[in-house]
Amino acid sequence: MKTKAEIQKRKLEIRSKMEKESESLTEEDLTKLEEELRGLEADERIIEKRANIMSLIGKGEIGNEFQKPQEEARSYGVDSKEYRSAFFKTLAGVELNDVEKRAMTTNTSSAGVAVPTQTLNKIYGKIQNDSVIYGKVTVSHLSGNLSIPIEGTTNDVERKAEGADGTLKDDTLGELKLGAKKYIKLVRLTCELENTAIDALEDYIVTKLSKKLLLAFDADIINGAGTNGAKGILKSLTASETAGTTAWTVKDLLNLVSKISARARRNAYFVMSTNTLYNEIKAIVDDNNRPIFDLESNKVLGREVVECDDVPDGTIIFGDLSEYMFNWSKDATISKSEETAFASGDVVYRILALADGGLADLGAIAVMSKKV
Repeated sequence: MKTKAEIQKRKLEIRSKMEKESESLTEEDLTKLEEELRGLEADERIIEKRANIMSLIGKGEIGNEFQKPQEEARSYGVDSKEYRSAFFKTLAGVELNDVEKRAMTTNTSSAGVAVPTQTLNKIYGKIQNDSVIYGKVTVSHLSGNLSIPIEGTTNDVERKAEGADGTLKDDTLGELKLGAKKYIKLVRLTCELENTAIDALEDYIVTKLSKKLLLAFDADIINGAGTNGAKGILKSLTASETAGTTAWTVKDLLNLVSKISARARRNAYFVMSTNTLYNEIKAIVDDNNRPIFDLESNKVLGREVVECDDVPDGTIIFGDLSEYMFNWSKDATISKSEETAFASGDVVYRILALADGGLADLGAIAVMSKKV
């Protein structure tokens, strides 16, 4: 076990690392650092308890009948079951016991009441797994406003003979700025439903609120204007057109595929509405009269298809969706109001998310629409 001085030194090192490398630390890195800090704090408590016992012995306050030191007050973080119970009891208007009151007080600040870790993970997991598009883009949870460099003019690597000097050529960078756009959803809960078990209440709220959020995120990633929410792919790119006005052809799709680099094509999807896929693309055959859409594997020309009805009929997106960046600048919060539905006695719950998104590599995705 480390000494108290060594523990303090390591804490300072961790703090310095987070300040200097805040933008480069991954979620996995942050989790490891959090676990290490919890371990250091546990070791520090043991050292202090040992020192306290030795002090009591030295002062003669502990005689022949050894008295066990009073147990230290336990702290209850947002990941504790006590805090989760307190959080949902508060939402449901149920009286808290002493432990739950302490847990609630510990995790309440001027910024409001924190959502329990287990509940947050359920919300994020449900949005990730049940969404159509959000689950395929790059998602981060970095607080505040972000500025992500975007390649502008990029010069190739020079090849020089031995002893020859290189020529300085400056690359240019653009910038993708992600702020804190508000995503808000209200859900009315009848007074009968509110008086239910904590697990059932949590599942109901998480399911309802997460569904509405993921629908909004998917819609904005495709079509968002970028003013009150994320900026969508279709608002960031200019669509090319098919050769003819009657129907899509194999040549049109190959032309769309060719518009992005080979690197981007490695992880590329076709994204289109269900109507476009089954009423137009499904009918196309190649030169050997074979359908280009394989229903069993859900692939067109060997590329996986994502059905998304936020894409207008007659428009197809092709590209590497991981080049779209979506950031939560603040974790989701859940609160309630009994005033909004006072007449009925119902309760209204609100989820608030501060997030933003945008396309980081404009050359990784291409769009084509049928000529009118």
